Amino acid sequence: MRYELIANSDVGVIIDPTPILRDIKDTFAVSFVLPDAGVYIALFRDEVGVEYRATIADGAAKVPKQLLAKEQRIGLTVCKIYDDKILHSWVCQTLKVGTFLSLRKTQWQITAGVDDKELYARLAEIERANAKERAEYEALLAAFETLQAEFDSYKEASAQAEREHAERHSELTKALASVIEANQTLATKYNEAIETINSHSGRITALEKNYDPTVIG
Repeated sequence: MRYELIANSDVGVIIDPTPILRDIKDTFAVSFVLPDAGVYIALFRDEVGVEYRATIADGAAKVPKQLLAKEQRIGLTVCKIYDDKILHSWVCQTLKVGTFLSLRKTQWQITAGVDDKELYARLAEIERANAKERAEYEALLAAFETLQAEFDSYKEASAQAEREHAERHSELTKALASVIEANQTLATKYNEAIETINSHSGRITALEKNYDPTVIG
């Protein structure tokens, strides 16, 4: 009989249901696959709720002999402890103590004590967990699709803003080129005007020097 304590959960499941079959005077041991290193104890409970404690050593715990006096179902809880404080616990599937031969009470066997009712309950629990996870997945998928739509919207808005910026930049570049060209034209006209004024100034100066008032009369 072998259990696996599921990591990040509170459930211990039977992974090897091979019955334990030994003489009543011998030791019955249940083995465990532990999630990590540490100190673990197994708490066995009889049908009336009396609890017996056994330490798990080398991955196995001895079933207390007090539980092997009659046919009954045994509850099992495994606890990880540190300084007498319980760090985590796992509720394991039940065991069943029975006689190997109904007419021979000196030899006992321990088998998995899970009946059809518990199996169906466990199946329903798994289905509910699966449905919950599927619903959570659908919610995450919907949230992702919403984020994707928002991202696409922002991306399109960014692309539109980039296009508008490029167009505005082109318009401003053309306007600047037009202004530069106009300034160059004005500078050329200004230079030509200066040359004309300078030319007229020389002629006026020459006329003033050769001016004869008596000529005009």
